[in-house]
Amino acid sequence: EYARQDARIVAVHKPNGGYGQSMNVGLDKASGEYIGIVEPDDFIEAEMYEKLYDIASQFGADIVKSSFINNLQCPQEKRSWKEVWLDTIPENRCFTIKECSQFLFYHPSVWSAIYKTDFLRRNNIRFVEAPGAGWTDNPFQVQAMCSAQKINYTSAAYYHWLRTNYYESDDLKDYRVPFQRSDEIHQWLEAQKITDEGILAHLYKRELSYIRIVLGMRKIADEKDCYRRIQAMCLRMNSDIIEHSAVIRPKEKKTYRRCLTAPQLLRLVIMYRRCKEQIFSFCLNRKRLQLRIFGKVLLRREFNA
Repeated sequence: EYARQDARIVAVHKPNGGYGQSMNVGLDKASGEYIGIVEPDDFIEAEMYEKLYDIASQFGADIVKSSFINNLQCPQEKRSWKEVWLDTIPENRCFTIKECSQFLFYHPSVWSAIYKTDFLRRNNIRFVEAPGAGWTDNPFQVQAMCSAQKINYTSAAYYHWLRTNYYESDDLKDYRVPFQRSDEIHQWLEAQKITDEGILAHLYKRELSYIRIVLGMRKIADEKDCYRRIQAMCLRMNSDIIEHSAVIRPKEKKTYRRCLTAPQLLRLVIMYRRCKEQIFSFCLNRKRLQLRIFGKVLLRREFNA
C-alpha cells in the first residue's frame, strides 16, 4: 500500500529465508547514500534518520551510531529506559574502533545506526545467512566497526528496542548459535590480521557474557557438547589479555577460569541464582530501587542519577 503511494518505497515479497538472508536482500536493493535498519517489533522516533544523517553529512561518516531505548515488556516487568554507556565516547568528532573498542562489548544494536552504502559494499560487509535470527548481527557489527575509518556517535536515543523476555537466556533457542557466530568473527579477524588488544579484550568480555547466557538456558539440548564448545572458546582467548586487561573485571576473569576447568559447575551456580531471584530480588543503586517477589515487582523507584 505504501509502495503504491510513494515511489521511494520498495516492497519485497519473498519466502522466509531467515533474518540474515532478508537483510542481505535489503542491502542489495538499497539505493540511498546511507542504510538504516528497523526490525518489525520495534519503532523509531520520527526524526531519527534526519538527526543521524545530519551528523553523517557533517563528518562524512562511514557509521553514525546512537544510543537506544530498552523497551522491556514481559510478565515480570514492564518499563522503558535509555541505554547508558558509562565510558566517555566523543560526540564531536570521528574515531575508529581502536579508540573506542568498548562498542564491541556493548549489545550489537546494529539498528541504532546508519551505514554509508558505499562503505558496506566496498568492504563486502553483509549478514551471515543462518536459519532464523541466528545472532547474525554480531559478525555484521564487528566487521562494520573494525572496517570503518570514520565512526561518529551520539548519546541521543531514537530507537525503541522491544524485549519480551526478562532473561536473555530465554531468547536463545539453540546453544550452538553464539559459538558459531564467535567462530566466524575470529576467522574474519584473523583474515584481516586484526590483533589489537583493546578490540580482543572487549570481544572476550562479550563472549564471556554470552557463555553465561548459554549456561542460563532452561534446557541445553546436549550439555556435553555445550561444555566442550565453551572450553574451546576460552582456550582460543589470549590468557594474557584476559588476566592483565583492565577492562575485564575480576568476575569475568573468574568466569573464564571456571569455564576452562568446569563449566558445568558454573551452570549450577547460575541456575541456582536464577531460581533464587525468581523468589526474591532486591536492587538498590544509583539508577533505581526495586523489590520483586515471586516474579512480581512490588516496589520500583527510578532515580535521575
